[in-house]
Amino acid sequence: MLRLWRAAAATTGLLFAIVLVFAAGVGGSATASITLDDTSETIATALLDHTNNLVTGHYVLLVSVFLLIVFVGYLRSAVVPEEGDTWPAQIGFGGGLVAAGVLSIIALIGIAQGQIADYGADPVIARTLATLGWSGMWITAPGLAALTAGMSLTSLTFDTLPRYVGWLGALAAILLLTPFWGIGFMFGLLWMAIVSVTLTVRELRTSEG
Repeated sequence: MLRLWRAAAATTGLLFAIVLVFAAGVGGSATASITLDDTSETIATALLDHTNNLVTGHYVLLVSVFLLIVFVGYLRSAVVPEEGDTWPAQIGFGGGLVAAGVLSIIALIGIAQGQIADYGADPVIARTLATLGWSGMWITAPGLAALTAGMSLTSLTFDTLPRYVGWLGALAAILLLTPFWGIGFMFGLLWMAIVSVTLTVRELRTSEG
């Protein structure tokens, strides 16, 4: 039974990536047609016209936060052998929690946008909230970089994951700390999905044995 629970925990990495992309698609539709060069009135109108999408997308984002917390907790134990030095994995675990915290703040901003029924004579508030929301994913990058770097270094050191997975995570971590962080973010999600599937299969095979 314990192995089945571990297998379920292993799936949360893949689920996180899927749910996060879905949340971004739903919540991001509210700001897809506007830029920060638009007037505050235009931004306010766009946010008010997509209130339901904003709220739904960012509540779904909170679900992805839960999945990420479960996954990094499981991953810390999955990539470290019993007698191994765990400091890189601890960095990865901390980075995952930081990323989860930033995503929670992004969700808070998005939900707050959805609670406003009328910006009245002060639409600059809409610009402020939209700017914070747009900046949020970039602020997630350092935590995600620490997660992918720490766990990848651990897996490469102890051969607890296929080596190509470790190198993919290392590449994602480097890109996340550069102006190409958007590409690194996608590589990070891909890394997480591959790790999740790999460990899920391993746990299921172990439970059958």
